[in-house]
Amino acid sequence: MQPRYEVLEHTADVGLRGFGKTPEELFATMAIGMIRLILSSDSHVSHTEERHIEVEGHDPESLMVAWLSELLFQIYSEGFLPGAVQSIRIQEPENVSADSGEYSASAVISGEKFQPETHELVLEIKGVTYHMLKVERLDEPGRGRDPEAQWYAQVILDI
Repeated sequence: MQPRYEVLEHTADVGLRGFGKTPEELFATMAIGMIRLILSSDSHVSHTEERHIEVEGHDPESLMVAWLSELLFQIYSEGFLPGAVQSIRIQEPENVSADSGEYSASAVISGEKFQPETHELVLEIKGVTYHMLKVERLDEPGRGRDPEAQWYAQVILDI
């Protein structure tokens, strides 16, 4: 299967564009894409530990920033390398038009503690920006790398 994400060229930072059939698949794809930017292709992450992650945002874009930022926190502050998104649930507010609720993501990620002898970090990502940020449902499915994609996201990562 082809990757459902692609790296974007950007002047001083790095961009990531991802596709998914559902919002959940899109968020998982963006997580794996970002992690693969950070780790060398020779690094293998075992699934010896699971962590539960919960984040909120006032719209899908801010939820994506919170999601990817939490993963960066796990990597750089907790020393935990996610290797897979085992499960994820995206919840929309009941009344999206009223700004009365929050979007939320609840996920279980698996991975292991960072081990310098096993894992080579090739890119340090300082943060997830709002510059050129997009999270949207596609009007015509199939745009991009995945012919069945119904969701699309784009983020610029500060390096």
